Amino acid sequence: MRCCRLSLWWLLTLSWVVSTGWETILAMAQQPSHVEQQDARVQEAFERLRTAGFDALYNLDYRQARTAFEELTQLYPTHPAGYLYLTNCMWAEKLYRMRRLQATTYAGTSFFADTKETFDHDFDRRYRDAIGRVLQVADARLQANPRDTVALYYKGAAHGLLGAYEATVTRAFFAALSYTNKSVSLHCEVLKLDPTYIDANLSIGLYNYVVGSLPLPIKIIAALGGIRGSKKHGLALITKVANEGRTARDAARLLLVALYKREKQYAEALSHLEVFTRQYRANHVARLELADTLVRLGRVAESIAIFEQLIEDPSTGTYRDAIEYQLGDALLSVGRIEEAATHLRTVLNLPGANPDLVTLAQLRLGEAHDIAGCRAEAVVAYRAVLQKRNVFDSHARAQANLKKPYALPTSNTLPPAVQTDQDGQL
Repeated sequence: MRCCRLSLWWLLTLSWVVSTGWETILAMAQQPSHVEQQDARVQEAFERLRTAGFDALYNLDYRQARTAFEELTQLYPTHPAGYLYLTNCMWAEKLYRMRRLQATTYAGTSFFADTKETFDHDFDRRYRDAIGRVLQVADARLQANPRDTVALYYKGAAHGLLGAYEATVTRAFFAALSYTNKSVSLHCEVLKLDPTYIDANLSIGLYNYVVGSLPLPIKIIAALGGIRGSKKHGLALITKVANEGRTARDAARLLLVALYKREKQYAEALSHLEVFTRQYRANHVARLELADTLVRLGRVAESIAIFEQLIEDPSTGTYRDAIEYQLGDALLSVGRIEEAATHLRTVLNLPGANPDLVTLAQLRLGEAHDIAGCRAEAVVAYRAVLQKRNVFDSHARAQANLKKPYALPTSNTLPPAVQTDQDGQL
């Protein structure tokens, strides 16, 4: 059961983080405004502000995004869009600061370990207040017209964002599932009322993919309870949004990137990432994801070139820890041990590096030592991990590696020989 739960939570989180990850966890945030007929200048201003806000958000300019979305709420205070976009902006910036925008954060089971999260009570209160404002505006419209698809859609999106927050920030996975179910239910209702509301298929497509990805025994039990899904149908719905959606095309493509990476269909993921990074050149998190994907395709030289550009780019300075860590992690995964260790050590020595990444880098450095046959150095690294705050399952992994030396999974391809210096050191 625990394995099934981890698979399910990985997918639920990924759904919202994908772009998650990258802001684009914004998958459900960047949806059509459906602004009612009114003065053309007002409608033009609405679209201009919405577009400017998302351009800024996709380019990681949170301050400019907030400014645009705040103006949007002032221009059209009875529409839930601006309030939802502001909430997205809060969440995306929080994930950026926590170094949790990358889809690779959610690729394995570590993130879903049953450990307590450090809780930011102030942010939690402000975030839930922001979600409450979206629901308040949407519900006011629904009281006047229960068949208001705009209000239904944004109410569903608000529940989805709350579920995404629970999954990625508080790591309260059962709460995340509950909110996600509400989101899907509301978006199904939207499509019953208006089948042309293409973007509402995004959450429904993801839900189908999640359920379709469950192990067969659990899938059979779920079907008895009326819960059914298909990975193929889910991907088809998401692709439909990517091709035909009104304003959620980028978000759908980014979701496809994450799902294709999960399926190890890296070439398909790469094609979408290349388009996105050309459009949003300032989004260094997306470029980081592009570099990681190239490593998985065996195009290591191209990948390292992108990583090095990111390291040298002055605008990525505050994100240097994540860049160095992901480069080290990617190189380690393909057996480039000596190079991986160099970048992991850099994380440990960076002033102001994110404490969680420092712990994870220490753990991966120990694993690099084990692969290289430097057991004494590996033990020192694992013991250092146990002296730090437990990050996801870092303590459990360190303890397991103390009992048995770490080895690369058999699916990873090692180079002909692991390079060490004359003393056997990395």
